[in-house]
Amino acid sequence: MTQISFKQTESALFNLDSMRTKLLNEQYEQPEREEELQKRIDEIEDLLGKMHFGRVTKSEWNRIQEIVNERKMQRYTACLKAGMNEKDAGYAFSD
Repeated sequence: MTQISFKQTESALFNLDSMRTKLLNEQYEQPEREEELQKRIDEIEDLLGKMHFGRVTKSEWNRIQEIVNERKMQRYTACLKAGMNEKDAGYAFSD
C-alpha cells in the first residue's frame, strides 16, 4: 500500500474517533440497540488501534474511508438541519 499522508492520517483518526463517540452516545440513549451498535464500535476501535500503530491494509484503509465519509455526511446533514447554508455546511467535508 502507498504511504498515507499526515493530513489523511489525522483526518481518519479524528473522524473515526468522532464516529466512535457518536455511536457510544447512541448506545447510551438507545439501550435496545446496544448489541447492534457495539459491533460497529468494536470495528471502529479495532481500526483506530491499527491506525495508531500504522499497520492498515488496503482493504482496511478502504473501510476507514467509508466510515470517514459517512461521518462527514452526518456532520454536513446536522449542519443543514441546524440552519446553516450549504456553503458553510460544506466545511464539514474539509476537516
